[in-house]
Amino acid sequence: MLLKRILILALLGAFLATSFPGPGQPQPASAEVTIYASSVQAGCYRAKPDQCKIHVEPFTVTVVSGQKLVYFQLLAARTGAGVSRVIYDFRPDLSNPVPISGNTFTPSRVAKDFAALCGESYTISLQGQDTGDPVPYNLGTTAEFTCPQGEYRMYMPSVTR
Repeated sequence: MLLKRILILALLGAFLATSFPGPGQPQPASAEVTIYASSVQAGCYRAKPDQCKIHVEPFTVTVVSGQKLVYFQLLAARTGAGVSRVIYDFRPDLSNPVPISGNTFTPSRVAKDFAALCGESYTISLQGQDTGDPVPYNLGTTAEFTCPQGEYRMYMPSVTR
């Protein structure tokens, strides 16, 4: 019984001594980010009296030489909702290859802006990952902005005789 206790204590001591780096041991290194982006700018406007839209200004995504773009996404977070929603997702493939010249990608503008709720506040963030990064990174976030108030009207059909 005493031998079991001594063996358990010795194993526990060996585990604690090797699991955590001490002051003289090297600390684990964190991976260096290999994907970057220009600043992200966005705002909201009223497209119709009862409809608001988010407009995102053009931006660029740059990957370090030797790496390839895996994807990038724009996420919209409504203040107070606690949930971010993907509003734009780009992943290169044969029909959308990564640019051959250089390692900076400038996405084309979307044909239409993104739907939003009038009177609500949002932030937009750009997430991205390349082949050199083990996890996606937040490449930029806008300041909080508020969409203008909408004018909601009810239209009733009328019959004239």
